[in-house]
Amino acid sequence: MNKKMALATAACVVAATLMLSGCNSEVEEPNVPADGSSAAASSSYSYTLTDAEKLKALAIGETAVWRDYEVTVASVERADGKLTAHVTVRSHTLPQTLRADCLLSFGMPPVDSSFEDGIIAVPAGEEASGTLTFDDRYGSERLFWNDGATEGTWDLTLPAVQPDQEGGNEGTQPAETDEPKKQEPKNDAAAEAQKQAVAALEAEMPSLFTNNTFYTFQSVDTSTATVTPQEGGGYEYVNDVSILGADGVTPTTANVRLICEPNGNCISMTVDGAFLF
Repeated sequence: MNKKMALATAACVVAATLMLSGCNSEVEEPNVPADGSSAAASSSYSYTLTDAEKLKALAIGETAVWRDYEVTVASVERADGKLTAHVTVRSHTLPQTLRADCLLSFGMPPVDSSFEDGIIAVPAGEEASGTLTFDDRYGSERLFWNDGATEGTWDLTLPAVQPDQEGGNEGTQPAETDEPKKQEPKNDAAAEAQKQAVAALEAEMPSLFTNNTFYTFQSVDTSTATVTPQEGGGYEYVNDVSILGADGVTPTTANVRLICEPNGNCISMTVDGAFLF
């Protein structure tokens, strides 16, 4: 219990003192349709923007495509208390000059970078690759790309994918068709068990925020939750939760990840990538 409280306190201090200001990308002129579904007018390079929901949970090896550029976290290595991310950035119609601290681990910027002077400089229509190294003392399970409103999350707990496994809405991959994807019907018993698990997890969430964060819990939308059964029982719960910020006044949202036992008792909590316990 003391260890949990120590980790929770450390995480709160980090989160309370960190200000995310974006990484200063060059802004393109609006030369693609608002839905971003076709190529830029001045370039033969075709790309499709990554869906906002997909940006919340990218696997290592997947590409996040925004209007001005796209980013791939190709692989991650952990050794000697360091986490090293191999990153590729491709610009679209304008050259990009991005700071290395666009990518964060546990809310913290890299401590080392193979990019000269910590700047990711990418000529128009080209790409640049390199490594970003982070202090891994807190065992972060997510990497965040922070560029103001354009944020993406690589979830290190998801199975990594190979480039040719990526979906059609990433980079140079062909666009997806409008045909709906076929889904296997969910077993009624399993669906009911998951429904009960979600209810148990969300009932415990207000007290988890009160006891482990400086935020004030507001509400949560059950329909947007991702709940994954864990080996040996229990569930992983991931969702965006409405909260009041550190000032106790400003409404905002936080991405919450819980690991909980079958009875709803949560044994791990992560808020916006900050591991609390």
